[in-house]
Amino acid sequence: MGDLAEGPPGTLYLNEGTDDMHDEPPRRDNDVLAGRLAEARRLLSQLSVPGDVAERLHRQFIAVCDAVKAPGADVETGLRRLAAFLATLERAASRGGGNKSQTDRSAP
Repeated sequence: MGDLAEGPPGTLYLNEGTDDMHDEPPRRDNDVLAGRLAEARRLLSQLSVPGDVAERLHRQFIAVCDAVKAPGADVETGLRRLAAFLATLERAASRGGGNKSQTDRSAP
């Protein structure tokens, strides 16, 4: 599907990638959150840290993702959790040697 424009009252919108129908059009703040989650995943995959640190960071990232998907979750809380995770990721990168070399493209 593509971008959906707002329709008249009673219009149902199909969420991309699902069969769920909703009364509200997709929200732009959800797009922002999705983009930042993707960026966090990219940064995590490029991080060069010891295995135990990488495992802990991966578990923290999964916890953020799970919290965002939980019933009743809101985007603002998700963005705050993600910002805290990104700060932790940045600290780990500064202590652990930074990013993997350009030749090493393996996952964390």
